[in-house]
Amino acid sequence: MKRIRFLVYTLIFIIPVISLKGQDIEFTASAPSTVSQGETFQITYRVNAKGDKFKGPDFKGFDVVSGPNVSQSSSFQFINGKMSQSNEQIYTYLIHASEAGTFDIKPASIVVDGKTYYSNALRITVEKSATSSTPKSSTKPRSTPATPTEPIQSADDLSQDDIFVKAYVNKSNPYVGEQIIITYKLYTKVPLANIRINNLGTFPGFWSQDLIKSDQLQQSTEIINGQEYVTAEIKKSALFPLKSGTFKIPPLEMEATATLIKQRKRFSTGDPFFDQFFNDAFFNTGYERINKKVYSNAVTINAKPLPTAGRPVDFGSAVGNFKFSAQIDRNQLKTNEALNLKVTISGSGNLDMVEAPNISFPTEFDTYDPKVNSNISTSSSGISGTKTFEYLIIPRTPGKYIIKPFTFSYFNPSTGRYYTETSPEFTIEVLKGADQPGGITYSGVNQQDIKYIGTDIRYIKLPPYHLRPIGVTFFASKLYYGILIGLIVLFGLFTFGIKTMQKRRGDVGLMRLRKATSVATKRLKTAHAYLKNQQEAQFYNEISAALWGYISDKFNIPLAELSMENVENKLLKKNVNPQTIKAFIDTLNNCEFARFAPGNKSENMEQVYKEALSTISRIEQELK
Repeated sequence: MKRIRFLVYTLIFIIPVISLKGQDIEFTASAPSTVSQGETFQITYRVNAKGDKFKGPDFKGFDVVSGPNVSQSSSFQFINGKMSQSNEQIYTYLIHASEAGTFDIKPASIVVDGKTYYSNALRITVEKSATSSTPKSSTKPRSTPATPTEPIQSADDLSQDDIFVKAYVNKSNPYVGEQIIITYKLYTKVPLANIRINNLGTFPGFWSQDLIKSDQLQQSTEIINGQEYVTAEIKKSALFPLKSGTFKIPPLEMEATATLIKQRKRFSTGDPFFDQFFNDAFFNTGYERINKKVYSNAVTINAKPLPTAGRPVDFGSAVGNFKFSAQIDRNQLKTNEALNLKVTISGSGNLDMVEAPNISFPTEFDTYDPKVNSNISTSSSGISGTKTFEYLIIPRTPGKYIIKPFTFSYFNPSTGRYYTETSPEFTIEVLKGADQPGGITYSGVNQQDIKYIGTDIRYIKLPPYHLRPIGVTFFASKLYYGILIGLIVLFGLFTFGIKTMQKRRGDVGLMRLRKATSVATKRLKTAHAYLKNQQEAQFYNEISAALWGYISDKFNIPLAELSMENVENKLLKKNVNPQTIKAFIDTLNNCEFARFAPGNKSENMEQVYKEALSTISRIEQELK
């Protein structure tokens, strides 16, 4: 028995090593060899295995916009009925070329199964280029100009001047807490579809709020350097600096599908009439669709600290243009009734950061923390609205009381000055109410905030009393021993259940058999999601994995040993109907051929999904 265990443990440790030796680890780096000064580009590191402890190089001479951004992918292959699986990890950097020259980027490193691998080094040449706020000429030469009469005909003719994104800010030197607006505007001379913002943009050092929705883009046209562009604001956000200093907002990354009008080659038949007819633009025009990735310019913002001269003592963090008001719902009431004080602050600015004013109430009043209500709206011009603080006040003794004026201070960045608003003085007359030892009466909008306070003085306990004989204790009583025996029995049952569960979990085949259906169901649900999104490659990979994984778990067969023949033999031994077996094998074959089959891809995917679901259900019913 000990020898068998030793052999099993030895195989467990040896098999992964053999698998690792049989797989060649490739760790490569890729990037464009030549870029222009001011251009933002990608550097990608790929490894064909699962690794960790990735360490990127020092990108000396470049600015790292973002990264490393990690993604993983896996794929299945079926060759001669055998299934194999491969994994890939991708680490991507977004780099900005700020200086001209030739730069060497050292290799990156990664650890795979305890061994360190290094990528290849990179050499990138950054060429000088004249830049301006508005593009004036193409970065690539064209054989013909891109005008409405002579359209762009190929991807080589499509330059950075034809599609670009520019970032604007309405103010680059704001005060801390001041609202500024950043706008990302798309310019294009070719039709675009499937516009996607891959990198939404990060705003370090700012609190941000989106002002427009990506599905509500408004298009217009602009003339730049004699060229007509279709423009749209694809992103607009309000930013509030949280501290002073210089902040760099990285470029926004956008991807879209451009549709190019492509002229086919002219041909000659020797007959002028036929040549003129078939070379007409109606017969001689085609379309080409290409994916285009575009980056906006980076934006630098210098946030100024708020001035110290003239700063009020009660100033909190309100920055903007505000109005202030305060009112009470009544001036006369009885003891133990509720009074409401409402403070309203409205305007445009950092309303979310506005704090409640400091109010001094008479000591004879019970007060509660204010209820805060915000009614804030966003528009293309920024953030505005109102913020209210509602105080619940309950007087306990009769008399005439005064709530002294309180203040609200804010800084207006448009004038560069502090302002202080003062509330009126409130005089409140409290009359004696009816004796109510058990509670209070109240009115107003905040009745749910009033707590029961009539039990602060407690009485001496009165009869009847609950007495028990002296010397009678719970310890060593019948009830004590009964509970003790019951706990011992429960502990024994719990221990027996744990050992039984551990024994079942130790049986790998049994656990895989029980989980086979649930695992297949999860994979089919994932495949259905890919079906809805028309992700063809992921759909067929998931269907194949669901079918092969189900058979592997159901009959405890390793994936590497699965083939059409042994699957058919296993099902026949379990008395599965031959027609069901044929349907299962046909489904596997259809899954492989459907992706290459002509016709409607959606219908092919829907048919394969229904076949897979039906086949697994029939096998499950016949195995019961």
